[in-house]
Amino acid sequence: MANFTVFSNLVLRLEGGYQNHPSDKGNYNSLGQLVGTNLGISAPVYENWINRPPSAMDMKAIDKATANAIYKVLYWDKVKGDAMKTQELANLIADHAVNAGTGSAGKIVQRVLNTHFGSRLAVDGVIGNLTISDVNAVNQSKLFDAILAARERFYKSLNQPAFLQGWLHRLRPFYEDAMQLAQRYAKPVGFSLLVVSTIGFGTFFFN
Repeated sequence: MANFTVFSNLVLRLEGGYQNHPSDKGNYNSLGQLVGTNLGISAPVYENWINRPPSAMDMKAIDKATANAIYKVLYWDKVKGDAMKTQELANLIADHAVNAGTGSAGKIVQRVLNTHFGSRLAVDGVIGNLTISDVNAVNQSKLFDAILAARERFYKSLNQPAFLQGWLHRLRPFYEDAMQLAQRYAKPVGFSLLVVSTIGFGTFFFN
């Protein structure tokens, strides 16, 4: 089964440190103050965690131990990462939860399962036992590819060009995982995932 520590090491590498971007609403606390984000923890999320509006100093003081605690409780556990049998899939899904919210991650997974694998899940964004059962029951490589393509479509649908390249760059390690999973599950690599031309990782196909 998937392991949280493996995921947390990955997401810490992807997120980097403190940033203070005025165009990113995740950088503002409930008082409308621009306080930034740190280690992937947005100002609203940290405000709920500490139960008060954080200052810029508070955000800058977030350490890896605190970030890991937040990743575990608010993201990994919410998407039931421990119950997923494939580490790469758990990483892909939980990373989207950190980056775009657990509801968005859950809906992507449920839509992919319904569309490509014949599931009949409610698309409510809540990853429960039924969703986990279907996640673990299907070909892990094909599911991974479909979710990865759906993540790219999601980012493009937001129509935020200032952030798009950064979001697509975040997906790069997952394309490497897709190739490894393809080999593990004896899935031919020839591809056609949508992000190919943007990221430059070859061409995948999902069938």
